[in-house]
Amino acid sequence: MKNWITIILSGIAVLSLSACTLDDVNDVLEVTEDVLTAIEKEKQDTAEEPLKESTNILKTKGTMDPIPADLVRPVDGDTAVFAFDADSDGKKEEFSARFLLIDTPETRHPQLGKQPLGEEAKERTADLLQSGDITIEFDIGQRLDKYERILVYVYVDGQSVQEILLQEGFARVAYVYPPNTRYLDEFEAKQQMAKKKEKGIWSMDGYVTERGFNSK
Repeated sequence: MKNWITIILSGIAVLSLSACTLDDVNDVLEVTEDVLTAIEKEKQDTAEEPLKESTNILKTKGTMDPIPADLVRPVDGDTAVFAFDADSDGKKEEFSARFLLIDTPETRHPQLGKQPLGEEAKERTADLLQSGDITIEFDIGQRLDKYERILVYVYVDGQSVQEILLQEGFARVAYVYPPNTRYLDEFEAKQQMAKKKEKGIWSMDGYVTERGFNSK
């Protein structure tokens, strides 16, 4: 745009420094009109350029299809480390992951220590994650927790790891923060089945509480 302004000013300077005829004035006005038209077109072209969407999965809004992931290592009954391509650049990066909407007993919590069925839950999760192809799925809301762990639903060969852990009595439904509640009804139904049959964590009176697990 600076180039166009220079041309206009140059034309005005010529008229100011020389004796000009009506034809000269008309010529400069025609040039000025052409320049202004070009400037307006340039603005429109720039405004019409589409905004580029982020290719980083962690910054993308809305739901997505399940994403293939590799197991780096299981950590606990409801956490693991996965590797997947988050930037669509063909390179896989490692991410600590927290399984959405469930909670399993701790194995090495600094305050709670080792809780009953914590090791069993960890082993069951490890067995599941090592038994087939893993995919992860984000919900529509927050994608990272305060510890910078990704918040995901986890599948092995298309089966929900969360649902299996709930149905077998290794996990309780917990950490329900809308809008990340897409499968809450299904999870609660699986939990109710385990609770009714007194499986795992539900086999011990008073062990499961609204805030977690009673180790005392």
